[in-house]
Formats: sequence, structure tokens, C-alpha cells
Amino acid sequence: MYWTRYFDFKSRSQRSEFWWSFVGLTILTGIIAGITNINDRIGKMVYLIFTIVTFIPNLSQYARRFRDIGINPKWIILTYGLPLLLVEVINYLPWYIQLLDILLVLVDMGLSALPSKD
Repeated sequence: MYWTRYFDFKSRSQRSEFWWSFVGLTILTGIIAGITNINDRIGKMVYLIFTIVTFIPNLSQYARRFRDIGINPKWIILTYGLPLLLVEVINYLPWYIQLLDILLVLVDMGLSALPSKD
């Protein structure tokens, strides 16, 4: 469903649809991190390509999931977009910005785990 609903920003996504793709993407991110440990340049290039390819499906999936739990999809900007933008520079930022980034990711995961609303 993750790839077949690439540009579907209007409907809803159940928890299982969201979390199975989350697990798959986490595994792929781990593999890319392993590549980065072996060769930093190639790993960063693969991560950039991975981020570009998965950006729109992630946004659409979050929009559907947030709509399913009754939250305005505009919250994606704060809970998904900001941590994504900070991923490369997070180590150079003050501790409180790093903490905020971690909290936003946890809020995002917590919201995504909420049950569907009618």
C-alpha cells in the first residue's frame, strides 16, 4: 500500500498499514547506515536518493494516518518535516534543539499509534 498510494493525500490509513511500512523503512535505513559505516560517501549518496524517493510517499502516508486519527494533516510539517530537515545538522546544534527534535519524533510516533476515529 505504501507504494501504490504514492500520491493519495485524501483517504485514510489504518495503523497496520502505517506501521508495517515504518518497520520496512527502518530496516532499509539501518542497511543504509551500515553502508555509511563502510563508505561514508557512498552511504550518504544512497541515503540522499532514499530520502528523495520516499519523501512524497511518507508525506502522503502521514497525511492519511493523521486524517484517520482525526488530526489536521498540517501537523506533518512540525512532527515529520522539521526532524527530517535537522537530520544532517543535529550534531552541531545546541542540546535543547536536539531534545526538541527527539520529542517531535516521539510525538509523531505517539500520534501515529493512536486508534482510528470514525
